[in-house]
Amino acid sequence: MDNSTQYDLIRYIDGEMAPGEEAEFEKRLAVDESLQKELDNLQLAAKAVRQYGLKEKVGDIHRQMMKELPTGSPVKPIRKTRRIIRYAVAIAASVLLVIVLFEGFKFYTLSPEKLYAQNYTAYELTTTRNAINSSSAIENAYQQKNYEEVIKLNANSVLSIKDIFLTGMAYLETGDHSRAISSFQVVITDVKDDKTVLRDAAEYYLALAYLQNRDYDQAIELMNAIRNDSSHLYKAKFNRKYIGLVKRLKWK
Repeated sequence: MDNSTQYDLIRYIDGEMAPGEEAEFEKRLAVDESLQKELDNLQLAAKAVRQYGLKEKVGDIHRQMMKELPTGSPVKPIRKTRRIIRYAVAIAASVLLVIVLFEGFKFYTLSPEKLYAQNYTAYELTTTRNAINSSSAIENAYQQKNYEEVIKLNANSVLSIKDIFLTGMAYLETGDHSRAISSFQVVITDVKDDKTVLRDAAEYYLALAYLQNRDYDQAIELMNAIRNDSSHLYKAKFNRKYIGLVKRLKWK
């Protein structure tokens, strides 16, 4: 099962689908036995995490411990101490169980699509009234979110660096990650000034394109470079935790 379908299953479980999308997905579930089985497995994992929640488990152990502790007749201190140690070990084991279940569930549901959606910010063109007439055809098409037209114009135009960048964004929006990567690489190579808005944007979207294309080593390297650049416009997008999750994808 591909990561896109797995991501849809996670969104369905989390209730993140729009009503129409959810109805269509349920039609798929009704006719696809393997998809329904995968959904059942995910729901079972999520249920296990909830059922073995730390608060409930430790609470049960504590209540059992209080029930068994003597209330009247004296007992040898060593026996009482051993009983307390035994319950302390049980609590520690429960904590470990919850951690293992929770981390296992997070790892199982981790996907490039989920991390991409978590960190993606759409690129917005800023245009003034005076600049509208001087905008290129690609800029105008991109402003209207007509990404197919942007790609079509790319084949028939002499492009500026900005047009190449917007073409890369159109490829990214339409799921053609390889061509998006090529476009952003051209922008980064051709922009001589290291500190420009366009170059920073190209690096940020290139890192996400690498992620979607499963080029994890390149994604991690570029994300670290952005994170370590104190003046980079997208520095805050790639913190240590996020990059750590991308590294986990290499293990799947």
